[in-house]
Amino acid sequence: MEICNQSKVDICFVVQGKVREELRRPYGILFTRKDNLISFILMFKRIISVGDVVTSYLVKEGIIPFLSIIDGKTKRQVYVNNIADSKTIHLRNEPGVIRLSVMERIRKILDDNKKSTLLIDGEEDLLVIPAVMYGHIDDVIVYGQPNVGAVGLEVSDIMRWRVKDLLSKFIVKKCNE
Repeated sequence: MEICNQSKVDICFVVQGKVREELRRPYGILFTRKDNLISFILMFKRIISVGDVVTSYLVKEGIIPFLSIIDGKTKRQVYVNNIADSKTIHLRNEPGVIRLSVMERIRKILDDNKKSTLLIDGEEDLLVIPAVMYGHIDDVIVYGQPNVGAVGLEVSDIMRWRVKDLLSKFIVKKCNE
């Protein structure tokens, strides 16, 4: 699935119905022990973290992700707002939505190979999808599974197919400015 935006209007992919349930399942290896998570992700050259708690944990362990996608809040509490050794980029992405402009920025960061932090005004949860779509084969994405642990997800062709299938079930519409 090639996605491009030829106009200056931002397009939003909006999650709906049964897809919401599908997205609640972990799509990689669920880790309930932090030491097992660390052992797993250190096998990969690039680590992409999505979520404040998991990103904060990695940073405390001395692991600076190649790309961190955070919103600065966890369960409505302010959590993380920047990460040393990476460029911070502020973007807007509403809850339950993936903005095409955010997808394009994730693609550019992952292609340009420059460490970055995306600080999202809104919600970052669904941004695992473009991270899988545009990550390099054998990158690892780490994201939180609320009240359970963290998920380690290796980028592969099969996983790309899976997230593209999920994205095809979203409603596409013009974003609210």
